[in-house]
Amino acid sequence: MNEPSLAPTLQVERLSKRFRQGPSSIEALRDVQLTIRRGEFVVVMGASGSGKSTLLHVMAGLTRPNSGTVAVDGEDLSAMSDYRLTLFRRRRIGLVFQAFNLIPTLSARDNVMLPLLADGRDHGDDRRLDDLLGQLGLQQRAHHRPDALSGGEQQRVAIARAIIADPSIILADEPTGSLDSVTGQGICRLLQELCKEQQRTIVVVTHEPAVAVWGERIVVLKDGRVLTEFPTSRFGDVHALAAHYQDIVTAASAAEASG
Repeated sequence: MNEPSLAPTLQVERLSKRFRQGPSSIEALRDVQLTIRRGEFVVVMGASGSGKSTLLHVMAGLTRPNSGTVAVDGEDLSAMSDYRLTLFRRRRIGLVFQAFNLIPTLSARDNVMLPLLADGRDHGDDRRLDDLLGQLGLQQRAHHRPDALSGGEQQRVAIARAIIADPSIILADEPTGSLDSVTGQGICRLLQELCKEQQRTIVVVTHEPAVAVWGERIVVLKDGRVLTEFPTSRFGDVHALAAHYQDIVTAASAAEASG
């Protein structure tokens, strides 16, 4: 297992987020506390509607919270202007989405380069780009557009784009959701290798135990609250992990019903 640094890369303190739905207010996140240390591979696991994607969006600075703070490398995102936050996110936070979000008219190579181009850092990075494409098995696909790539190849391009600027943390929202199970497991293996071999700090949100088992630590989210967290090393296989997760959620539901 990768040994994480004691210094947190990401610190979430008493985070809450509400959305208006007609006359009602939906509380998507409720007093969330979370620490991600450098070099960790953490999975936030929850069912649809648990708030996990909202949490990722707030941690990425894509959505502002109603209360609480998110700090990346000790810098409070809520204290930043929109312009400064955009620059900070471009340089320090790598994002991977379920739908890949590639530009269809650009080649794989140009899609990967977008964060550097947007930051005015396109010159002198050809060797780094070639090395990265090689590490992700994309050398022969570098000049293909997204519609000529498989789903797994498109997600690898998206991962390369997320790490080309050498961010402090990679946040991935259901990164296998648009892939078949075999290809999805390959993406999970790749993320684990990036964590172990390059000491990348990675947070994945998912509802799938088969994805969660690749992480080092699982944070369980339900109805916008963190129920508990546990290391994956306690479980011999994905079925045991899934059963433990279900026990946690069932116990929480029973406690709510009785209370």
